[in-house]
Amino acid sequence: MSYLKINLIFILFLFYFLRINRKGLHILQLEHYYKDRYLKWMKQNINVVFDIKKIILLLISSIILALKGYENIGVALTIATYILLWITIPLKKEKKPFVVTKRVKRQLLVYLILVIILGTLVNVFNDSLSIIVLNIIAMISYVFVYVVALITTPIEKCINDSFCRKASQKLREIPELKIIGITGSFGKTSTKYAINTILSQKYNCLMTPASYNTTMGVVRTINEDLKPIHNSFICEMGAKYIGDIKEICDIVHPNIAVITAVGPQHLDTFKTIENVSKTKFELVDSLDDEKGIAFVNWEDENIRKVKINKKFIKYGLNKDSDYYAENIEINERGSSFNVVMPGNRKINIKTKLLGKLNVLNIVCGVAVADKLGLSEEQIKMGVKFIKPVEHRLELRPNSNGSIIIDDSYNSNERGANMALEVLGSFKEKKRILITPGIVELGDKSYEINKNLGKEATKYSDFIILVGEKQAGPMLDGLKEEKYPETQTMIAKNLDEAIKKMYELMDSNTVVLLENDLPDNYL
Repeated sequence: MSYLKINLIFILFLFYFLRINRKGLHILQLEHYYKDRYLKWMKQNINVVFDIKKIILLLISSIILALKGYENIGVALTIATYILLWITIPLKKEKKPFVVTKRVKRQLLVYLILVIILGTLVNVFNDSLSIIVLNIIAMISYVFVYVVALITTPIEKCINDSFCRKASQKLREIPELKIIGITGSFGKTSTKYAINTILSQKYNCLMTPASYNTTMGVVRTINEDLKPIHNSFICEMGAKYIGDIKEICDIVHPNIAVITAVGPQHLDTFKTIENVSKTKFELVDSLDDEKGIAFVNWEDENIRKVKINKKFIKYGLNKDSDYYAENIEINERGSSFNVVMPGNRKINIKTKLLGKLNVLNIVCGVAVADKLGLSEEQIKMGVKFIKPVEHRLELRPNSNGSIIIDDSYNSNERGANMALEVLGSFKEKKRILITPGIVELGDKSYEINKNLGKEATKYSDFIILVGEKQAGPMLDGLKEEKYPETQTMIAKNLDEAIKKMYELMDSNTVVLLENDLPDNYL
């Protein structure tokens, strides 16, 4: 076979193979580089990973190539197949863009080595069998993402270990640093921002940015941003597996712990609420028996079930807490309430933040600040500066008078119900709900989403469900409540939902964007 033919096929193969693997690497990144989660995505999307039409086309061209005397026909058909596969790859706008991090660059280096080896072998053997091998590889392109992840795992572990040691050393160099760890099934980020904003009235604070709540996200924040002038480090800790919180605590050694909630989040990996609770309380377990102190959300029934063996303070919305909110008033302009502190001291709070969940987060911030020695005036001043966290009950007025409540960050059952209550508070407006429901709930997914659908009927005048695969449970909830079909729509994607929203929207409309499906769910 001529080198021109075989290299043309190899180049076309590469265009297709690398395009598919780029998508696979993006999914791996969205799954936080967990290989088992990538495998689970492959199983759940088996029709995408092993596309029958693609396999049939590549098999036909391979069979013809294997027949004696039909090499030229096989080559022509193979070229046509790769061109067809390339131009029919669906192009979707990514909600969370693929980021070419240093880790991705190392993965791409492995790809380069594999491509060089493969190209060399194809040119050395230079026969129909070489093309058939390329076709087989093309059939299982997504598998190579897993292979590359396996190859790079030992390298990544060595690199990560060195970063962790550096972070631990930096923390030891600031012995008086107050380290506040925050975890929970929901409310972590909003509570972190509330605590940081209030404490900043007295302390020079550093907090993990946005949702940097993985081990390496925390380590990166310490290594890049922690300075000797800081005297408070507020560290959000996320988890999807038992031991994730302990791994972070073994590096940062917090002296204050905040547990915001224990709920049915990430049940696809935790399996049970008990495992969620055990993992969240790894933060409390890491505290020093004498100096450590935990702040726990006493509104959460799963937290109340736990026997806490460390010094702890309860915060909530009722009198059975050490710090609690009373006289709560919430409307479309914001929230006002009193925070009652030990000794029957009271602080009057007014905030533009919406919803009882934000009230709860502020109560926590007040409790932590009070225990760390801030005056009531400092606390009041700090609360005034608290702003809505992006995509978490964020109020966005439009020029035509309509309002969008952006609560599109990854949702949870209680947070979603509280967001619906906020939507319901706009009694004089037409209320539209746009949601795909809640993901990562494991076996509880159907039950929770059906109940969410039932709850949505109380507060919504029109409901748009996003994602045909996701809509089923919520739709069943709507039907059970006899919600009018004329006030319901199932949108294929968020773009279609937004288009419908604009058709319905006028100056007297409020829209709740509740949760959004990431790229690995649509």
